[in-house]
Amino acid sequence: MISKTNTTGVVSSITPWPFKMLTISAQLWFITAVLGQWLFAFYVAAFYGGAAMDSDFMRWNRVLPHGYVEGETMGNVAVGIHLLFAVIVMVGGPIQFIPQLRNYAPKFHRWNGRFYITAAFLISLSGVYMVITKGTISGIVGDISVSLNGLLILIFAYLTIRNAIGRKFDVHRRWALRLFLVMAGVWFFRIGLMFWLFINKGPVGFDPETFRGPFLTFLGFGQYLIPLILLELYFIAQKKKSTAIQYVMSFGLVFVTIVTAIGVFAATMGMWLPRIS
Repeated sequence: MISKTNTTGVVSSITPWPFKMLTISAQLWFITAVLGQWLFAFYVAAFYGGAAMDSDFMRWNRVLPHGYVEGETMGNVAVGIHLLFAVIVMVGGPIQFIPQLRNYAPKFHRWNGRFYITAAFLISLSGVYMVITKGTISGIVGDISVSLNGLLILIFAYLTIRNAIGRKFDVHRRWALRLFLVMAGVWFFRIGLMFWLFINKGPVGFDPETFRGPFLTFLGFGQYLIPLILLELYFIAQKKKSTAIQYVMSFGLVFVTIVTAIGVFAATMGMWLPRIS
C-alpha cells in the first residue's frame, strides 16, 4: 500500500497493481473452489441423503465401500454424521471469509464460526473412527493420509478458535484459511483424481481395480499438503514488496484456478451427476 497526497492535500492510499493482481487471482480461485464445493455438497446431499430418505442405506456402498454395514450402529452413525456435517460446512463455511458479512453481521459470523469449528471436530473424529473401523479403499497408505488429514483438522480448528478468543484476528484468519483447506481434503482428492484422468484420458500411475499406485499415494497426501504449501507461498507473496514475486504468485494462482475448474468440471460430469441422474 502506497500513501500519496493528492491536489487537495488529502492523503490517499493507492494499491500497487502487482498486489492488486495477487488479490484478484486469489479471489478468482476462491470463487471457483467454493462453487466446486457447493456442487460436491449438492451431490452428497442428493445421493447419500436421498438414499437415507428412501431407507436404502445399502446404496451408500455403491460409492463408499462398507459405508453402511448391517448391525454396526456406531460405525453407521459415524458415517452419517461425517456426511451430514460435511455438506453443512461446505455450504456454510466459505461465507465466513466474506468481509461484508464480518463487518455488517458480526454476531452471525461468530455463531457460524462456532458451528464451523464444532463441525470440524465432529468431521475429524468421525472420519478417523471410520478409518479405524472400516479402513479406506487405498489401503494402509490411504488410512495414514486420511488420519493425518483428520489430525491437521483438529490442530487447525483449535488454533483458529484460540486466536479468535485471544482477539489476534490476523493470526485467526490465517489459521481459519488453513482449516478451510484441510477440511476440503476429500474434495481436493476427487477433483485432483478427475483432473488427472481427464488430461491423461484414463488411469495413469495407478491400478483402477485395486486403487493402488504411486499417483494415488502422491494424491493421498497432496490433497491437503499442496493447498497448504500454496497458501503459505501466498502469505509470503503478500508480505514481500517484490513485484516479481507477486506477479509469479498471481500467475501461479491463475494456473491453479484453471486446474481446479477442469477438475470440478470432470468430477461433475464424470462422477457426481451420473450418480444422481
